[in-house]
Amino acid sequence: MPSKLVVGFDQIGSYILPSSGTTFVERGSSQVNIVAKDEKWAFTLLVTSTPDGTFLPFQQVWGGVSVQSLPSAKAQGMDKAYEYGFDFTFVKSDKKGSHFSTLKTMKEIEHVFEPYRHHVIKTDPFLDDDQCAIIFLDCYPVHAGEQFHNTFLKSSHMLSFVLFQPVAQTSFSQPMLV
Repeated sequence: MPSKLVVGFDQIGSYILPSSGTTFVERGSSQVNIVAKDEKWAFTLLVTSTPDGTFLPFQQVWGGVSVQSLPSAKAQGMDKAYEYGFDFTFVKSDKKGSHFSTLKTMKEIEHVFEPYRHHVIKTDPFLDDDQCAIIFLDCYPVHAGEQFHNTFLKSSHMLSFVLFQPVAQTSFSQPMLV
């Protein structure tokens, strides 16, 4: 297996509008203003890399149920992000405001992974069109779940073997956690 086709996927939550329960006011004050106390503006960033240090385009997972939940296509830098192959998706979860990965967003990793796999095969004269890859995932329930692992991956066109990181071991092999 060429190292270019051994990829590690991991996700990290990113807060755009961090908030805290901590305030700084004089003791005994009757009014304490907390900015953004009930706001949770965040997304999950899927980072994918190979042992040789190649990073694939990122996937951003936003809470919400439609494309209206995503950053505007007119936002500064979005044209570059699309040019680099970044994938912007929404959760479509029953859990209001959740930006955590779901079966839907995990299926959409093919938007990031498959173009990369095809590019590697196309540019390496020693690889065939049906060259498989290895995907490393952590044991997050949606990753290891029957619907994603056994149903989607085995029935999709993604030619990949999935290997799971043992619980509490991703920090040893995932660059975004080190």
